[in-house]
Amino acid sequence: MAAEIQDYEPEKLTAGVTWKWSKSLSDYPASDWSLNYYLRRNGATETSFGSTADGDTFQVNIAAGVTALFTPDVYDIFGIVTEGSEKFVVYDGILKVLTNPASSSA
Repeated sequence: MAAEIQDYEPEKLTAGVTWKWSKSLSDYPASDWSLNYYLRRNGATETSFGSTADGDTFQVNIAAGVTALFTPDVYDIFGIVTEGSEKFVVYDGILKVLTNPASSSA
């Protein structure tokens, strides 16, 4: 049974599993804008990832092999939309990355 895709940014995710969610922004449709997320830890950007457009909705899908590389910790997460030279923060939150259950230290 496939997990239901949530329509908001999660507050907690597990390293080593696929991360998926969707985001609709009426002022910034995915058909015109790009949405990227940035994870910061201790004030420095650790990683970033993008989304794809499904009509006017953004779809985030980060493969398990990629999330397995994330260090378990608490991150600041920012969602930023861009279109040409315009750029706006549309999400500013906290994300807790949990230990990969398949790792030997889990």
